[in-house]
Amino acid sequence: MGYSDSQFCPLQERSSVLKLNIRQKIIIGIVIFSICFGCLGLLSYRNTLQLEKEVELIERSDDLSNLILEVRRTEKNYLLYRDRALFTTGREYLTGAENMLQELMKEFSKPEILRSGEELRVNLARYRELLQQLDAQESKKINAGSTQNGSLREIGQAMVELSKAISNFERNNILSINHTLRSNLALSMIGIAAVITALVAFFSYNILKPLTQVQEATRKISQGTFTALPIKNSHDEIQQVFAALNSMVEQLLNRRRQLVQAQKLSSIGTLSSGIAHQLNNPLNNISTSCQILEERTKGADSLADRMMNNIMQETLRARDIVKGLLEFSRESEYSPGPIKIKSIMESSMNLVSSQVPSNISLSMDIPAEIMVNADRRKMQEAFINLLINSIQAIDDRPGSITISATADEKQTEIAISDTGPGIPPDILERIFDPFFSTKEVGQGTGLGLYIVYGIVEKHQGTIRAESKQGKGTTFVITLPLYLEHKA
Repeated sequence: MGYSDSQFCPLQERSSVLKLNIRQKIIIGIVIFSICFGCLGLLSYRNTLQLEKEVELIERSDDLSNLILEVRRTEKNYLLYRDRALFTTGREYLTGAENMLQELMKEFSKPEILRSGEELRVNLARYRELLQQLDAQESKKINAGSTQNGSLREIGQAMVELSKAISNFERNNILSINHTLRSNLALSMIGIAAVITALVAFFSYNILKPLTQVQEATRKISQGTFTALPIKNSHDEIQQVFAALNSMVEQLLNRRRQLVQAQKLSSIGTLSSGIAHQLNNPLNNISTSCQILEERTKGADSLADRMMNNIMQETLRARDIVKGLLEFSRESEYSPGPIKIKSIMESSMNLVSSQVPSNISLSMDIPAEIMVNADRRKMQEAFINLLINSIQAIDDRPGSITISATADEKQTEIAISDTGPGIPPDILERIFDPFFSTKEVGQGTGLGLYIVYGIVEKHQGTIRAESKQGKGTTFVITLPLYLEHKA
């Protein structure tokens, strides 16, 4: 599987354009949906109120029409029976019609109805005048002419037609409002269908499809054929899941490479243990042969004596290194005991001496009496990791590594300082994390300092790193003193 850095980039701002996540899009959709249907609801409510008003108006218009019909009925009865008492009844109906028309005129809004209402008002007034004239003539016993009676009938008929026209106008208004309500209902149903369609499309494209991609990606991860998922919008929750999945796979790959490297180192440790055992026999033979030859040639030649002495010293040194290597590679349980820090540090320095280049000086200043309760092998492993870390930090530049220790009544502080380039603050706080490494692939597992941290913690101690860029790094280990030897 191959990956590039751009495929696994962390979540970041990709443009200055405002981008919305899924939650914000859903909220905005709900708000728009609510506003649209709220407007439709208000419009329907307004039309309902208007419909109610129009129904009331048509009822009152029918009452007006009925009053005018009563006026006409009174008119016909008078012309038939010549009963003057009918004039009083007719005027009462006429007054009621005028008053009702006056109230209705306040409610009318359309020009056609207003014109009809005004014309009806004029006709009512003219009809009243004719009734008064007819009543005056009747009181003087003067018969009204056929022309006057005809005018009264014509105006009465016009009043009936105008009142019916007003009622018809109101009925047409009701039909129009009813049509508007039906249109609003149809629009609402279309709007609901459109919103549901949009929501289905949105969820399918933005949620269901990405979830299917995640499901397919997990299947490919299990098969080892995963390819990085495309990240289009870092503000989208689904895209954040994609970025997290890409990052997770990258971390898994790094962990796998580091575990493979750790397994290689473990195999090398096992191999070195076997080699150390094999080296013991030739070293013992060299030492024995050197001692025999030294006894026979002692005093015969001073140069030979010096050479034999050098051979013996180097053989003993090689034997100590092999012994330390065997102790370091041997598996053992945690078994602390009283031990001097200086002794552990000296053996650790002997084991790494072959890895110290000529451009790096190594010095130690540890009082011989400082004693701690520690597992020698594990503490030696911690010191070796720190020393190798300092050597690699200095690299091919001239530098030095200084080891010192101080003690008070209860604890000791061991400082291992190097003159390397230092550690940036953002990295310094992560150096004890497992598998964290700034070295190139193949040059470290990222486990060294994590192992040191675990060993120190096992010994009820603490470890911290102090660093300034360009001025080197110091690792400070604090361990409790072994105090029983003073009793």
